[in-house]
Amino acid sequence: MQEAQYYCSQKSKNAIYKGLNSYKSVYIKSLVDEDENLRIKALQGLIQCSQKLGLGINAYKKELYDLLNRHKKASKKSSRLKNIKVTKGSSLPSPNRLKKVILGKGYIEYFFDKPLDKKYSKKISQNKSSYKIIYIIEGKVATKYRNYRLKTVKSMRIVQKDKNYLQIIFEDPEKFSTDSSVEGAKLKIFLWKKTRPKALAKSSPKLSIIPPSIIYSKKIIVIDAGHGGKDSGAVGYKGKREKDIVLQIAKRVYKKLKAKGFKVYLTRRGDYFVTLRNRTKFANRVKANLFISIHANAAPTKSKYLMMKGIETFFLSPARSERAKRIAALENRVDMKNLSYYSKNVFLNFINKETTILSNKLAIDIQRNVLYTLRKKYHVVDGGVRPGPFWVLVGAQMPAILIEVGYITNPTEAMRISNPYYQNLLAEGVVKGVESYFQHKLEK
Repeated sequence: MQEAQYYCSQKSKNAIYKGLNSYKSVYIKSLVDEDENLRIKALQGLIQCSQKLGLGINAYKKELYDLLNRHKKASKKSSRLKNIKVTKGSSLPSPNRLKKVILGKGYIEYFFDKPLDKKYSKKISQNKSSYKIIYIIEGKVATKYRNYRLKTVKSMRIVQKDKNYLQIIFEDPEKFSTDSSVEGAKLKIFLWKKTRPKALAKSSPKLSIIPPSIIYSKKIIVIDAGHGGKDSGAVGYKGKREKDIVLQIAKRVYKKLKAKGFKVYLTRRGDYFVTLRNRTKFANRVKANLFISIHANAAPTKSKYLMMKGIETFFLSPARSERAKRIAALENRVDMKNLSYYSKNVFLNFINKETTILSNKLAIDIQRNVLYTLRKKYHVVDGGVRPGPFWVLVGAQMPAILIEVGYITNPTEAMRISNPYYQNLLAEGVVKGVESYFQHKLEK
């Protein structure tokens, strides 16, 4: 919400569009969490940003009107809806004060007097003489300007950008990388350079380079085993049930990611039912960096049991193919049956484009690495990476993908995906895909 408020308060159209998209993400979250107060704030933000951009607001105003009428104070609030005005900065909380800065080896810790919103902004600025990474955080710094000299980069400045936002500016003549994590009221930023300058290679052999295990320890991943309990998922060859197989695979992925240093959660650990919306709701609550849902595919008719096979990875997007629609309908059937056509499409029309791009990249990395790992021992069909309207991915505030590990209705694939050795290789491929995804992000 803070990110949306910040961008919407800016003057440039690009920034306001970012604010609009951020409010759309908040709107999705409010629907998934069934939080009407958050939904009201999201709609107010959508109205504010849309007005600035000259976009239509009637649909937002109508929905906001209906929502406010359901509240006890509807009579007072509804009279204002004809001329809705969102006062700039009125909904911002009191500024969070930066109390202390501690310089570590390869990292800096910033202590605030209140817990931080994870969605602070980061941007990169580059010209011929300098490379900058800037963090924009809602809060105040005790003095107007602080300058620090660091070993990893030339300088760090803490500047009060305006009344509500401060900036942490890292600058160096050469390109460098950062990563960050939030623990309550503490922000921790890691710094490192990809390569050492030749001139300094001998004299400065101990440049601060963060080992992958340290970076991974700050990453939270939610692994979702599809179906469960009353929802068996697809039932295939020799009565094998999707819910059982995907739980076995999910647990293997969980253990391997933990061994790499990631913080990992499972949406279910046993044979019980979890609604689709509560799966991503849980991922949002633990502030996950990635959400990976594991499923097994099924052919639509017996005549296609032998023909249809392969591994496919999906990311959330309106389906462009009948095949994607069919698979999504199969996985969505339990939770979607009570939703209207309009409700289903509201979600898909409000998909965050930035998250979709990252989800697509994650899907590519996982698909490629799973195939590479399995093909060392097996002939595996590449079903590709595809967009699809999967309800379990709706509402995720992080990159999210769904992998169909094989066709449970195909005799060969059903036996493979229920085999512990094959499951182990498959899990290795998923983990390598996750590592590849984060490595690509660090390189940028």
